[in-house]
Amino acid sequence: MKVFVDKTDICEDAFVYKRGDIRGDMWYLHIKKQPHWKKPVVRSLRTKSKETALKKGTETYNEIVASSNAMMVHIFSPEDKVLAARKMALGNLAEDKFKNIMMYQGYEVYKPVEDIWGSDFVLFKGNDVLKVQLKSSNMDKPSWALANNQRTLYKELCTHMAFIHLPTQKIWMVPCDKLPNVSAMHHPLFLQSFAEYELNCTVPVV
Repeated sequence: MKVFVDKTDICEDAFVYKRGDIRGDMWYLHIKKQPHWKKPVVRSLRTKSKETALKKGTETYNEIVASSNAMMVHIFSPEDKVLAARKMALGNLAEDKFKNIMMYQGYEVYKPVEDIWGSDFVLFKGNDVLKVQLKSSNMDKPSWALANNQRTLYKELCTHMAFIHLPTQKIWMVPCDKLPNVSAMHHPLFLQSFAEYELNCTVPVV
């Protein structure tokens, strides 16, 4: 069965179409996978009119690409990298960036008044409640701390750990039940173990 029915390009990277695998005449937008995206983006345009679909598809494409480019540029600016040379500034910067990215992805973001429960953030989306400990580093190959100063593993205190790596501008959010029972993990092993948990910091997954 043909999946893309009445496929019509709106630009080189995107087209509108009707789905051949379901009933109905609704139009959809398909944006091809970009180099910095994990997968293509598909959006329902919620219209049965081709003329309206072309207009809404173009507008939606422009919004998504503009947001994607803005996030790429502004996750860490050159000024941010200078500030991150100071350890306290790096921590504050990482928290600010993490908060903005998670809000962009649809989470309600809350920060505890005091850092005594082991969570830097509490995130809400629908029925999900995530307690997150955030770690950041501006070293090329850091050793990520998985325990606090009292040697208590963060996996016993939180639901997730987030890691921000300034040199590569990448962010991971790892469920704590996937973390090993160790107090620290070197970056190469971390990458091998948790590559699948890298966050998409450009376009929200549809």
